[in-house]
Amino acid sequence: MINLLGLIQMYNTYDHKSIFHSVAKCLVKNYRLLDTMTSAEIADLCNVSLSTLNRFFRMMAYPMTVSKLPLLASQTKDNYMFDGNYIPMQSARSTTESSIDYYINSLQERITSLHESIDKEQIKKLVEDINSCRKVVFLGCPIPQGVWRLQMDLTLRGIDNSAFMDPNYQYEELNSIEDNTIVFYTQYCRLGDNVYKNGIISGKDKIKKVVLVTNSSIHPLSSLADYSFLFEGNGTEQDNILMNIYINIIAMAFRQK
Repeated sequence: MINLLGLIQMYNTYDHKSIFHSVAKCLVKNYRLLDTMTSAEIADLCNVSLSTLNRFFRMMAYPMTVSKLPLLASQTKDNYMFDGNYIPMQSARSTTESSIDYYINSLQERITSLHESIDKEQIKKLVEDINSCRKVVFLGCPIPQGVWRLQMDLTLRGIDNSAFMDPNYQYEELNSIEDNTIVFYTQYCRLGDNVYKNGIISGKDKIKKVVLVTNSSIHPLSSLADYSFLFEGNGTEQDNILMNIYINIIAMAFRQK
């Protein structure tokens, strides 16, 4: 979780009694100012020691030192824009088409394309494997919302499962993976691929199946996946919507089995 979205998600999920919730709240509230401050000033602003701020950084799995936080905030502000986040870059948009129409039209086209590419037999086989596994572990940053409803179905079937928001707990789960576990990798923010890949390789003897759901036809984990559900992403939030659709389709097939 190395960007503002990750910070917001952690703020929304930390125990409110935890010092790290207070730190996350402070950073989110003052994010627009962080690039003008030093790490020591940020620690003072959040009323914590610099060592606590460093521990928070490790909890967030940031791949840099806390002294780089002002730079990270500055890059987020510079790089964040409307085009390329909610909708694709508008080179294909007609001059008479509103942003709303362009968003809906492009999303409809992508849902249709996803529908046409779905391999129902592969989903059927996956469901059979899920029904015979001991545990299902979901990995990825951020975790698609649809995963949590699938967790409810797994729980009601008596299948152990986890989908930790904190990537550090996900790594711990990989390091202590149990026999007969199915691992879902749902990442569409590619920055943690290699860390997850190494963890999956280390636990391959205990992993029953690896399921890859991704917005890229070429992915570092493709060679490790027993099931690959791929679609061509455009790098916007539409990818998140399509990934949730895929997860929901798998969940519906599981419930109907």
